[in-house]
Amino acid sequence: MRRISVLAGILLLSMAASSIRLSAADGTKGKLRVYEARVAAGQPAQGDWYFKVELEPILFRIAGVQNKYRVLRINILNRSDVPLRLSAADKVQVRFAESGATPVDASVDVSQSDSAWWKSLAPDLQSALSYPDQAPIRRGEEENVFAYIPIARASSLPSAILFTVSSYSSTPIQLREMGTAKF
Repeated sequence: MRRISVLAGILLLSMAASSIRLSAADGTKGKLRVYEARVAAGQPAQGDWYFKVELEPILFRIAGVQNKYRVLRINILNRSDVPLRLSAADKVQVRFAESGATPVDASVDVSQSDSAWWKSLAPDLQSALSYPDQAPIRRGEEENVFAYIPIARASSLPSAILFTVSSYSSTPIQLREMGTAKF
């Protein structure tokens, strides 16, 4: 009888243990995802423009602005002799696996698309979040721009980020996860 109780206890414990999902303590749960692209600026000897987006997968999926937007911060570093000029004509689109080949438009100027929220921000925050229209990014300079994706269209991590800088080309620069970036 005692042997049956011990075996039944072991069986119950093993069943309970197999039904509990334990997360590995290997850092993969919150591992930073890095999307990047390098674009040659003029002649190869002139260097490049480097674009980078860093996303923390869990925070990207649960954090939103006003329950309306997921936010991307695109870091731009000019490592060339050629200034990169941003303008109001620039645009950001994001590809998600669930949306197939159709990219989702992101706003770079929420002062126009959501003026009530924009006006509620402190002036210093508005200044920090404003798209730098006509501001040249010179050699060694770094700029951060923000893109606002409709939260209803961004339920997972991006598969690619498409950034069209109109002063450079009408073809978008494709930022892909590190290791798969296309140049």
